[in-house]
Amino acid sequence: MNYRNLLAVTVVATSLLASPVSYAATAVHSPVNAMFGKTKTVKLTMVNDSTTPVEVKAGDEVVKLDAGKPVTLNLQPGTRVVYNTATDKQQAGSLIAEVSTSLNGATIHLK
Repeated sequence: MNYRNLLAVTVVATSLLASPVSYAATAVHSPVNAMFGKTKTVKLTMVNDSTTPVEVKAGDEVVKLDAGKPVTLNLQPGTRVVYNTATDKQQAGSLIAEVSTSLNGATIHLK
């Protein structure tokens, strides 16, 4: 009789302890958007309002802006846009903008 009681107590205790452990083992959360999320890009339009063409560098890409013509860029947030050529008002390497999500859809006029 004692062996049956001991066995019954052992089975009940094991089942009570195993339930939370098995729940915790299956509750590993992996971020779903890390697997299926797209990298967000910022759409930015730049317009050269001067009379001469200007080159700008957006990250590693050099973009030529003809006078008076808009150019649309799709850039990652954090990308730095700088002058690649010197003008009469700006030096080469001067910062124009650092891309952030708040600039999405914005137009930047260069004079």
